Amino acid sequence: MKVERLNGGAFELGLFQPDTARHAKLRILGNEFEQTTGDTGSQETTRRTYASAIVAVTAFEHRLAELMAAGFRYAPPPPSPHEDIEALIDDEPDEPAGYLLLAESLRASADARAELIEVAAARLEADSPELSEREEKLLLAHGNRLFGALDDVQRALPGTFTYECFLSFVREACVADADAVALADVFEPPLLQVDPRELGFDPRVERPAPHTYAVHALRRLLHHPAGRFLRRLRMEIREELEPIVPLLVEHGRVDRVSHLTVTSRRGRALGACFPDLLALACYTRALDRWLAAPLPGLLHLTLRWEPTALSSVIAALDSTRLPSLQHLALWDTPLDAKSTGLVLDHPVIAQLTSLDLWSQIAPQRGMYEALLARRGKLHHLKRLVLAIHGAPAELVARFADWPAVVWADRSRAGLEEADREAIAGFPLGGFIF
Repeated sequence: MKVERLNGGAFELGLFQPDTARHAKLRILGNEFEQTTGDTGSQETTRRTYASAIVAVTAFEHRLAELMAAGFRYAPPPPSPHEDIEALIDDEPDEPAGYLLLAESLRASADARAELIEVAAARLEADSPELSEREEKLLLAHGNRLFGALDDVQRALPGTFTYECFLSFVREACVADADAVALADVFEPPLLQVDPRELGFDPRVERPAPHTYAVHALRRLLHHPAGRFLRRLRMEIREELEPIVPLLVEHGRVDRVSHLTVTSRRGRALGACFPDLLALACYTRALDRWLAAPLPGLLHLTLRWEPTALSSVIAALDSTRLPSLQHLALWDTPLDAKSTGLVLDHPVIAQLTSLDLWSQIAPQRGMYEALLARRGKLHHLKRLVLAIHGAPAELVARFADWPAVVWADRSRAGLEEADREAIAGFPLGGFIF
């Protein structure tokens, strides 16, 4: 097999061993994985073509872990010749002017991204079918080189990675861990069909961790030129935050994590890890640990109920640690008249503009009665989401003149935009259902 099979859409990672002259290079495209190791005098390259891209990604991450354990480190990228312009974009990431300056600089080196930036900026100013067609042709001709490594991982790892662009750079990305069902049905079966000698390890003995594929997608994004101006990173993490946090720290992108969904029940103070977090979704059992440190910018908090003391959940909602909180969702919480009163009397409620008490199970009548009794104290709410299933028609009618009330069925139809604003994995992950 020729090396050239790994073309412009490949993802390549260079490493070096500080205490020796040894270096390594890992390269992947689809179901092809190539590794090169050596020193200044010689090098050795091995190439594998697997039946599945999932196998190639798994082999890549396993080999990378071995090299890192042996003392290898990421090779530093060459300095950018556009640092001054990139700094301007960092200061004003939503202004096209900086990107257009960058396009001028890129044009000098015949970089195809230059024209793509200019066309995308023109579409922002005044879109037209001609501009749309031109952008489409540019992407068809050069997209593989400009975005191929990202598109490749998006195809290879279903349900793990999506991204949105602004002026030819990734502006927002969503990365999600594989859940137990996906691991069992999608990711593990291809591994079990490969000879362990071809894979480099036995997946029956060393099962890949659930975060393996999310980490790989994130790694590609952080190393990719198109990810240089990433503004928002939405993440759904099912197990430990390691090794997600060290990877973000190493690339200086911890402050880009805007939305986080954690389904692990082993909490740690998120404020120390993600100080600029805007939205958090988690289960109630570990809430006191997730909120142990202040989250000064948190706007949205979505809590899914698990058997625990409601008093501990309420105690964790310390408004001094959540000064910016505007939206609180208490999903599936078994509220009656008394417990609803305890929630509504909590000081944090006064600062909210949105309260979501939706439940897949029909709520008790006492919850609705308590809300009606305290309506005068809830006039500041712009949205109050309630479950309509199981609510008697005569009770629903008593809310008819309360404009903030939004009735939601078990599918939460009509609330997709609000859920995406509040939940990192929506619609990629499975936190909602």
